[in-house]
Amino acid sequence: MNKRINYIIETTLKTIISEAPAQETDNATADSNDALFTPAEEKFLGKFDAYGANQIGIIYSISDTGIREFIARSGKDLNLTPGILLKLLHNGIVKLVPYTGTADDETYTIELQLSLNDVAGLGAEDKKRIEAGTGGGGATPPPAGGDTGMPPPENAWVIKYGDILQESVSVIRKLIIESTYKFSKPVIRINENRELTKLLTKLPKAYIRHMEQIIKSMDKKSKTPQQKAKIITEVLRVLHTKMQLSPYEIQKSYDFHKSQKQLQKYLDKNQ
Repeated sequence: MNKRINYIIETTLKTIISEAPAQETDNATADSNDALFTPAEEKFLGKFDAYGANQIGIIYSISDTGIREFIARSGKDLNLTPGILLKLLHNGIVKLVPYTGTADDETYTIELQLSLNDVAGLGAEDKKRIEAGTGGGGATPPPAGGDTGMPPPENAWVIKYGDILQESVSVIRKLIIESTYKFSKPVIRINENRELTKLLTKLPKAYIRHMEQIIKSMDKKSKTPQQKAKIITEVLRVLHTKMQLSPYEIQKSYDFHKSQKQLQKYLDKNQ
């Protein structure tokens, strides 16, 4: 894991801890002086023992939002608080690795750096419940090295479309209003108009309309399609750098947002 990812993870975990210190109180000191882990840490490490896997949990994005979503989604099931994860990462007990084992994978999982023999017995109670089919063992672990045959969840978490729009507005405000802001080199080099058009076709049409409306509201001077496209391209660069979002993720977020609105209309109609 590179230094940038380490920085994001540690900064986010420390922020979450400072925001809700009461959540860390379950990580009491070890029962005996010679114990390597606290009871709460043992309960989490026991999940590896219970499943007989050295990888567990799925983090859909190594970003502030992605780490917060993972803790909120799986923290309770895995008995994993930000404080526990931060300490075990610092001590080299666990490590975050690409989910599929490839370097370009944006999805990560927690990998145990000890052998399963080192945590044997810690998940005995969870293992009994799993074998009995009564659950309670925590979140289903992802494939270890991609060879266990267990696929990731069908409905992977996506960032809220409203959060994407909010961040986009912030970027456009800097581009248009703050005269000191300079355009940075885009993630995708744009040499010709047709390449720019091709990039924008990968985005939801509704997102393009929203961006154009925002640009118009912030700058009364009319802009050519090319000027608008360059602003939107710069927004994409920032979204990619800051939130790890590509046009594909934006499309996925919008599709989820649209399906949720349709579902709400159906529920309201049938109440």
